[in-house]
Amino acid sequence: MSLEEFRQIKKEKDFPFLKKLEIKIENAKLEDAKKSKMKRVHKKGSSQIAKKMGEEAVEMVIASGQEDDKAFLEESADVLFYYLMALHDRGFQLKDVLLILKDRHK
Repeated sequence: MSLEEFRQIKKEKDFPFLKKLEIKIENAKLEDAKKSKMKRVHKKGSSQIAKKMGEEAVEMVIASGQEDDKAFLEESADVLFYYLMALHDRGFQLKDVLLILKDRHK
């Protein structure tokens, strides 16, 4: 599947979803959070989150050398998900990293 075909299937819109996802990740850290994938990942601890992020990064690297744009984007989404989990596990948010990038590229 080409990138254009993928984009036609998944219409591009604004993504207020990212903020909602970060709130869900943060809420999953709470003791009384309902059972979810995020809760299970968080309970496994920092080293397991890092391990999973590394596994997904390797899969993304492999996909980047192939012609399947959809697979590359799917693996990229997995990396971003576990990256956000790692950030929140350490008490940070994506905006903290974006502020560093903004400062570096003035």
